[in-house]
Amino acid sequence: MEVKVLSPERITTIGLGSPRPVYFPKNVKELLKLLLKGYPIIGGGSNVILSESKTPLISLKKFSYIKQEGDNLTVGAGTPISRVLRFQVKRKISILEFLAGIPRATIGGIVAQNAGAFGREVKDVLISVKYLDRQSGELKELKNFSLFSYRSSPFPELGAVVEATFKTTPDTFIKEKIERFVNLRLSKQPPFYLKTAGSTFKNPETAPAGKLLDLCGLRGFRVGGVGFSEKHANFAVNYGGTFNDFSKLIDIAREKVLYHFGISLPLEVKVID
Repeated sequence: MEVKVLSPERITTIGLGSPRPVYFPKNVKELLKLLLKGYPIIGGGSNVILSESKTPLISLKKFSYIKQEGDNLTVGAGTPISRVLRFQVKRKISILEFLAGIPRATIGGIVAQNAGAFGREVKDVLISVKYLDRQSGELKELKNFSLFSYRSSPFPELGAVVEATFKTTPDTFIKEKIERFVNLRLSKQPPFYLKTAGSTFKNPETAPAGKLLDLCGLRGFRVGGVGFSEKHANFAVNYGGTFNDFSKLIDIAREKVLYHFGISLPLEVKVID
């Protein structure tokens, strides 16, 4: 089985933490062996923060494929959504355009997080999810998405997402829609060249997390080499800092929002020890 020691910049978009060994299983049998060792799965790393630990990671990069059968599209967990978007343009179909512009995101990652934007979520277009059960070691299929909620799903606790099947609808103007979503993202969020992990905190029901952070004076606030963006206060940016800087920044932000508004902000980014 292939294994590489990769820098945090190669593993995540924000580039914090320590270098890690990353395993690349090529089939379910190899994947199960790694899961039984307790190694976490990493997708494209677009919403992940690595600690200073040396715990090995699992990449499903070799589980990358797209199969269309009628109105259904089955996609391997390691497939980048950028590849799916290109497929959509080629076939003129609507599926995941609302996620256009998220760097390096993969199918397994967006399913596990129930990623969403602009009022839509991944569960809205899901038909089924095939996953490797952690307990039994068997491949199973999930078709009931009642356990999916805002930026949350039963994965990876339930098991490792291996592939997902989506429902498609014809859309002659899908290319234009994808471009519009990318432009919307660019207009509201930090530019792509900055090292971020997307939204840092989940939005509470009362107000967007970015607004609460802004009202606490945290827009542009830094701890060491990590700080909140000048453009959107809910985006932590790595300007050359460390995981420790990030941790201190998060603690300060939570304390301030709790003090001023009585709201406890849950993380949206996933911290991997």
